[in-house]
Amino acid sequence: MTKDFDPKACAESPSDEQPAFLRCSLAVIGDKWTCLIVRQLADQPQRFSELERALPGISPRTLSQRLDSLQEAKILTKRSFDKVPPHIEYSLTNKGKDLFPILDQMENWGKKYLG
Repeated sequence: MTKDFDPKACAESPSDEQPAFLRCSLAVIGDKWTCLIVRQLADQPQRFSELERALPGISPRTLSQRLDSLQEAKILTKRSFDKVPPHIEYSLTNKGKDLFPILDQMENWGKKYLG
């Protein structure tokens, strides 16, 4: 998420300021890797290492930053398990699942114009 993202400012934007809502939406999901992380969590919760393996090329630092941003935006939740060894799973919230139609449309657009 971009550093200048302010969810309160987005919520207070007048409804006729559509570009403001687009900017706010892009602030949440527009970073590199973010949509791919959301897509990867579509079927089931995953651990950090599972996400890292499923997204070749992402650095651990970037993955950690994106997960923190998505958690801050309430797109995903982070659940800790008191096991030995302890582990954490990430899963999508309903807000995160609401992104599926958007991601599907982006994928269809890519197939049509870039494929």
